[in-house]
Amino acid sequence: MRSIRLLLAVLCIAFGVAVAALNDGAVRVDLLWAELDLPLGLLLLGVLLVGALLGGLAALLSRSPGPARPEPPAGDERSE
Repeated sequence: MRSIRLLLAVLCIAFGVAVAALNDGAVRVDLLWAELDLPLGLLLLGVLLVGALLGGLAALLSRSPGPARPEPPAGDERSE
């Protein structure tokens, strides 16, 4: 299992390096309060990272248990 994680990490790093190297043109990002000139590869990787973090957070929150159901009163037994 440890070697699979290491292989996955190396592949992700290689993918990031390839994306950054192939998309080195500068783009301007306007954020209402600031304008940034960033390399396209860095911007793509940053957006991918933010999306992965938000997706993981959404998955984590969707698995959380909801409120507990109240138990019926003790004297309320129904026999069928």
